[in-house]
Amino acid sequence: MSCTCTPTVKLRKKRRPLTRQPLNILLTNGRFPVTLDLARQLKKCGHTVFVVDCMHYHVSKFSNAVRQSFRAPAPHDDQDGYRKAVSEIVGKHDIHLIIPMHEEIIHLAGSNNPEILKRLLSPPKPILLRLHNKWEFSQWMEKIGLGVPKHYLCETLDDVRNLPNLDTTEYALKPIFGRASQSVFHLKPGEKLPLDQLDMRKRWIAQEWVYGERYCSYSVIRDGSVSAFSLYKVLETIDGSSCVYFKSVEHPAIFDYISDVATELGLEGVNGTFQLAFDFIESTPPAIGDGPKTEEAKLVAIECNPRSTSGIHLFAGMTDLGLALTDGNRPRVVANRKAKRQVFPGMMMWEHSDASVGQWLRHMGRLMGSKDIVFSAKDLLPTLMQPFLLTSYYEICREKKLKLPDMFQLDVTWEPDDEELKLVYEIALEDRRLWAKRRNLSEGQLIERRASVMAGKNGLGTLKVNCKSQSSVKPSLPTARKAGAASRKETG
Repeated sequence: MSCTCTPTVKLRKKRRPLTRQPLNILLTNGRFPVTLDLARQLKKCGHTVFVVDCMHYHVSKFSNAVRQSFRAPAPHDDQDGYRKAVSEIVGKHDIHLIIPMHEEIIHLAGSNNPEILKRLLSPPKPILLRLHNKWEFSQWMEKIGLGVPKHYLCETLDDVRNLPNLDTTEYALKPIFGRASQSVFHLKPGEKLPLDQLDMRKRWIAQEWVYGERYCSYSVIRDGSVSAFSLYKVLETIDGSSCVYFKSVEHPAIFDYISDVATELGLEGVNGTFQLAFDFIESTPPAIGDGPKTEEAKLVAIECNPRSTSGIHLFAGMTDLGLALTDGNRPRVVANRKAKRQVFPGMMMWEHSDASVGQWLRHMGRLMGSKDIVFSAKDLLPTLMQPFLLTSYYEICREKKLKLPDMFQLDVTWEPDDEELKLVYEIALEDRRLWAKRRNLSEGQLIERRASVMAGKNGLGTLKVNCKSQSSVKPSLPTARKAGAASRKETG
């Protein structure tokens, strides 16, 4: 008698790819939901994850994706104590890789301990400071031909008073070493300048205010090319800045922009793997009457964060990002265009008494149609502990008289004192000198080098997209034309 049955191989559940070499990985800042999310992704890859934070209780502490959680001094208050604690964790638990989640990357990059530096997922310190410094970043973008708002350095109150066209132009005034929306002043024509609120021991940057669509990108850069990429629009926030809803979108021009940045860094000899996140605005020029728009939309980057950001959520449940961070020579990955995630408590805080019915319905659709970033049926304790954690967070906010987003960041922010700041400015000057020396190559040499990188293995290439689908992202017309023209010029 014969019988037939479905082959066993078809009955097996497809396994997710695992890392070729399991690592012990230390994530900093366990309080952030993005840290919890990344810990889960890395565990899926086969890695062992540890977390360090200066809070005793935080959301990652209760996750089964985390082998052990450690408490360290707050780097904002005790930088040396924090570095010492991290060094001890590295030695005691045989840590192979440190992935910084916030500005503690700068505290650790300034360490003289080689055991920390060789494990830290970070570009070299001069490059890190160039990207974090809003003034230096804007100057560099402008010189390599990428879009940024018009910007002015303000070192004195007179510099603020003498900004061009203050009676007709709006500005965003912010510290060059700021983050999120902290200490950002919106200068409007006809309104009094907030001069009494400015600490001029810091340097400030005034960027012309740009109206339009806001985007946030997250990328992993490896050896001069983009290894992983995600992008979302800023649609839902709790304070006008802290995003609580993430929906993957496609924007080839933004991908081209980041690819150009990666290529330029590769040409400078910046190798290895690190994270880069950008905040973009695509301006929407007004139309004249009922006719067509008089100008094309303009894409500008308003700042860069050389660290982890919420774009990580768009890879949730997959191993793609974890492998991009830890395993070399893998195909480039892009977040699934259908990915949607939300911070449920933040979405529940939505308050718009003047919202229209359409706005309310859109909000409810996002609330009901996306997954919470903390909830996981296989890792329930972080969700069950949310009421306890929120209560403790708000108690800290009450004691320190801080808003919740500010409280989350205060302990780990990098705010150098006068002595360290002087050293940072010296590093910036030397970095500019070395960068300018490289740019002293002839225009033909620069075009040839850039075109060869863009056309070779570090070029745009084919993108592997999450969730089994594949597509290719073509370079934008300006980029393609420049590369093609360069190739013809050098070969003709």
